[in-house]
Amino acid sequence: MKKNNIKLDSIDKTDPFKIPEDYFENFIADIMSKLPDRPVEQAKTIGLWEKVQPWIYMAAMFAGIALMIELFVKKPDGRQERESIYASEGLNLNSANDIEDFYRYYEDELIQTVYDDTMTGQEQVMTGE
Repeated sequence: MKKNNIKLDSIDKTDPFKIPEDYFENFIADIMSKLPDRPVEQAKTIGLWEKVQPWIYMAAMFAGIALMIELFVKKPDGRQERESIYASEGLNLNSANDIEDFYRYYEDELIQTVYDDTMTGQEQVMTGE
């Protein structure tokens, strides 16, 4: 251990490295002058459609999902269908008695049509055969 202490004592305590004057003040300028020139790239301009496009696609997707839910998941109670049939026939059926009379009339007409077709010998095309 004494040998190591003797060697350390013999080493000079001065700094052998010297920094040139104004080295750190000119450091960045020197480095930049040594780099090769590189062309400056222009920023890409983004149009309005490219900015809005994802939002429009997302809105269309949600509208499609809402439409599919409306068509396939919700079960209609039949009232809207009946009202659209009545409207297409030009009928204004507001009460339950009016609706019953309407169906009774069509039932009587159907029975009469089937009877007439049977008596005249024409074939019935009710089942689609």
